Amino acid sequence: MQTPESDTRAAEAALTDWHRALELHDWGAVDAGLTAQFLMIEQDRILDKAAVMALLMSSAALGRQRAGLHGFRTQAQGDVAWTTVSNDAVWIASDGVETPYGFLETAVFKRDGDAWRIDRYHATRLAKR
Repeated sequence: MQTPESDTRAAEAALTDWHRALELHDWGAVDAGLTAQFLMIEQDRILDKAAVMALLMSSAALGRQRAGLHGFRTQAQGDVAWTTVSNDAVWIASDGVETPYGFLETAVFKRDGDAWRIDRYHATRLAKR
């Protein structure tokens, strides 16, 4: 039986799994983690699913990003869930140079059968501390 608590954990796992797929350049899993109506708000742009996938795949030759998600603030209600989470990410360039970045991320999920998929995503890069 689905409960708000189990839905909360499942939504958090969906975001964690999506970030792992990004790191591994597993484009099928990245795509599958998003709804067909997905939108990402980044800086002053709104990107749909096709634009995000093209951007991610075109930057893959430059390196990969490892997420460090923590401090989830998640709620679920029916077939919708949302979270805000801190991400201590590391960009790993193709030459092996690692650069740490901090983000504050918000994701909105929709339930699709037994899976939670990301419908809206926004990340704000944090100033260096």
